Amino acid sequence: MTARIGSARGGALPLLSALLLALAWLPAACAPSPQEQARRSIESGQAVREIQTFFDARAQGLPLGQCAAVLTGIAPIRISARTARLDTVRALVETGLLEEVSGAPAGEVRLAPTAKAAHWFRERRRNPAQPASIELCYARRHVTRAWLVGEDGKTLNFAYRLEGAPAWASDPRMRAAFPFLEPALTQEMVATGIAPWRDGRWFLDLADEGITLPGQDEGFYACPDGRETPDPGCGR
Repeated sequence: MTARIGSARGGALPLLSALLLALAWLPAACAPSPQEQARRSIESGQAVREIQTFFDARAQGLPLGQCAAVLTGIAPIRISARTARLDTVRALVETGLLEEVSGAPAGEVRLAPTAKAAHWFRERRRNPAQPASIELCYARRHVTRAWLVGEDGKTLNFAYRLEGAPAWASDPRMRAAFPFLEPALTQEMVATGIAPWRDGRWFLDLADEGITLPGQDEGFYACPDGRETPDPGCGR
């Protein structure tokens, strides 16, 4: 009897090992494919939340994270006296965003954000060897929806609207000077094919901060494209 019990126990060990191995393999075998994980992320709303968090983090604590270059795009802003007379520059000054500061040599004008508008400006230095860039932030991205595209079944497109624009963005002088503001603040934008699903998350690192508008520049430039009646000074 004892021998048979020992034999039974000895036979049970390989069986137990096989059972444990099967249990360990089972979760991997039953895990959803990357395509299925991506689909579930879309359907649950996880993808939209991740994209929104990504762009909110890019805002670096600013209330508005959608920003565009101002005039030369370089801080401090230095322009010619002739350029300072353009209606685009006057719009930025007359709406209280920029003001002239002292210290410019003859024939040049230096501009800086006004105290009340400073929180709408962002300076960044991507390369220590280059001067800092200066941008004017005019809205916040609100991600509205996301969907899958591509043959791999795990590449993300998403749509968003630009919201929360300050009052100066609706000022007639700004709308006339910078025509991109009208479509940017009224249309739904679509970002395409830039966020693959990999290792259990969306890779949004390459998501473009700017927007693309046919025939127009996203930027508060002295002579922007897309204007029906540009300032005559831009043609000189």
